[in-house]
Amino acid sequence: MKKLKINPLTYFFLISICLTGLFKEGLILIFIITCHEIGHILAIKYFHYEIKEIDFLPFGGFIKIDKRLNSSISKEMIISLCGILMQLFLYIIFSFFYYHHYLSREIYQIFNKYNFSILIFNLLPIIPLDGSVFLKSVFEKFFSFWQSQILLIIVSFVFLIFFFSFNYYCGLNNYLIGFFLFYKISLYLKNLKYLENRFLLERYLYNYDYEQVKIVKGIRKMQKERKHYFKIKDKLIAEKDVLEAYFTSYLKE
Repeated sequence: MKKLKINPLTYFFLISICLTGLFKEGLILIFIITCHEIGHILAIKYFHYEIKEIDFLPFGGFIKIDKRLNSSISKEMIISLCGILMQLFLYIIFSFFYYHHYLSREIYQIFNKYNFSILIFNLLPIIPLDGSVFLKSVFEKFFSFWQSQILLIIVSFVFLIFFFSFNYYCGLNNYLIGFFLFYKISLYLKNLKYLENRFLLERYLYNYDYEQVKIVKGIRKMQKERKHYFKIKDKLIAEKDVLEAYFTSYLKE
């Protein structure tokens, strides 16, 4: 599958399994992560989005979707939660097999340990984990696009500090995960201006028939799922006209 990318951390994880002999633990962990991502994929396909790439890591996968930044907030929330819902479904299935004596106690305990750990980890509001996607969607319901991104980055850094604090005495794997998350947050911050311009360009190029209208005084006050009018010198100017002037001046720079 050309869209599937195996992250270098995954190779490190597989080598660790071979060296330590924890084959049962490794297989169960890979199974849980795969099912988690299938939950996301089913939701993505249901909403008719295209998958650009799946980056498979030992603590989860990250799916790049070909969709607009101005796509539905509710759909984004649902997609972010479907991996967690799949894990809850797995818990019901494994519990059924265990209590009907089709599964050994050892396998059931290993499954519960890793399933719970991955579930909690993915709920953390740290870029690019599922918790951060859901939180960003919540922010976008109440704040502007720009404010939502800034808030998300701040929350991600705060929770990453907590992550390092709680895992201070843990092994190398947790440090690798922590630094990977730090890299992802930093990359998101670096690309923030690009995201903003992409958000604005979509609003300029495409017609979005939003019912809610909002009067704003600056481009960075623009919000998803809102139709905007700009108040300039006691006049209301349509969103398209302001964006046309913005990109015209931007290209002249």
